[in-house]
Amino acid sequence: MILVPIVILIVMVIAKFKKGVFASFLVLVATKSIIDAFWEIKFGPLSILSIQGILIPILFYEVILQRKIIPKSWLRNAKIYILALSFGLFWALFIKPIATIETIVLNINIFLGFILIPILITNQKRLKQLLLAIIIGGVFPVAVSLFQLQTGVIFQERATVGLIRYVGFYHDAFPVRFYGLLTLLSILIYQSVFKIKGILLKIFMIAMAGGAFLSVYAVFSKAGVGIVGFWVVLLLLFSKSKIKQGLSILVGLSVIFLVFGDAVSSNIEQLFSKEVNYQSGENTDARYTLAGRGYIWENAWQFWTQEQSALFQWLGDGIIRPVHNEFLRVLMANGIFGVLFLVIFISIQIKNIFKIYKNIRVFGMMLLGMYIIDSTGLVPGVYYYYNILVWGIFGTLLMKPQLFVKQNKV
Repeated sequence: MILVPIVILIVMVIAKFKKGVFASFLVLVATKSIIDAFWEIKFGPLSILSIQGILIPILFYEVILQRKIIPKSWLRNAKIYILALSFGLFWALFIKPIATIETIVLNINIFLGFILIPILITNQKRLKQLLLAIIIGGVFPVAVSLFQLQTGVIFQERATVGLIRYVGFYHDAFPVRFYGLLTLLSILIYQSVFKIKGILLKIFMIAMAGGAFLSVYAVFSKAGVGIVGFWVVLLLLFSKSKIKQGLSILVGLSVIFLVFGDAVSSNIEQLFSKEVNYQSGENTDARYTLAGRGYIWENAWQFWTQEQSALFQWLGDGIIRPVHNEFLRVLMANGIFGVLFLVIFISIQIKNIFKIYKNIRVFGMMLLGMYIIDSTGLVPGVYYYYNILVWGIFGTLLMKPQLFVKQNKV
C-alpha cells in the first residue's frame, strides 16, 4: 500500500514535464484525498503529506513567477494572510526547527493557493476540468464512507457523544467533511455554468451529490451540519437558479432520509445533546459544549495570559498547538499582531464578497462562510490544500467572473 502515494507523486512529476503545470495540478486535485489517507506513513521525520507539501512549490514554481499578472489587491490579501500565520516563526526556528521549516513550506503553499487557480484557469474548458477533478477527488472518501455504512467496518476508531464517526482511513472527521463539501460545491458550480450532457454524467453527478451528503452526515460533525445548513439558506436566498439548486439539495437530503429514516433526527439530536442541555439549563458549564472544546480553549487562554511572555503575547512563539480554534491558534503562535492581521484579512474578504458578480456571489459566500465556521472549531490555517481550493476558487470568482457565465456551446 505504501506504493500508492509514491506512485501518485511520481505521476504528478511526470504530468508536469510531459503535459505542463495544469495537468500536474489536476492530478494533485483528483488524488489528494487518496494521498491524505496515508497520513501515518513517514520517511524519517517527514510524513508523506509533508513530502507532497515540499513537492508542490517545486512543481508549480512557474506560477509563482507569474504572480504579477494577478491584481495587486488580491496579492495584498495573500500577504496579509501569510503575515497573520507567520509572525512567530523566527522564534520557533530555535525551539522546533524541523516543525518550523514544515510550517514555512505550508505557508508558501498557502500563498501559492491564492494565485494557482486564478492563473491556471484561463478559460471555461479548464474550469470544467478543475471542477470535475475536485468531484473525482471526492470519489474515494465518499466510496469509503458508503462501504463503512453498508458493512459497519471501522478503519479508524473515532466517536463523539456516543456516535461512531465514519472517518474512513483519515486521522479525523475533517478530511471526509471537507472533500464532501467541496464535491457538493463543485457540482453546484458545474451545473450553474455547464450543461450536464449524457446520461452517464448525470447519473455520476447525482450519485456523487447523494454520496457527498451521506459522507458529511456520517462523520457527525457539528461544523459540517452547520455549514450544510448555512449553505442551504444561502442557496435559497441568493442563488440565481433556485429550482436547480433546490433540487440538488432535495436529492442529497432525500438520500440521507431514505438510508437512515427516523435515525437522522435522533442522531442530530444526540450530536447536539450537550448544546441542548446547556440551553435548557441541565448543564450550566458552557465548556462542556462543542465536544468539550471550552476546556481546551480555557487551558490555552490561561497559558497565554499567565505563562507566555509579553514578547510572545505580541509576536507569538511560532509553535502550533491543537487548540481547535483558528483565532486562538494564531494568537498563541503569532501573537496579537497575527490575530489583528487575520481579522483584517477576513474583513477584506467580507468586503470582497460584494465585489463578486451577483449571479455567482452565493458561491463566494459559501466558501467564506465555511472558512469562518471552520475557524471556530478547527484550524484551517494548517491545511494548505484547504486554502488552495478555498482561496483559489474565491479569487477566481472575484477576478474572472466571465468564466462562470453559462454558455450553451460549452
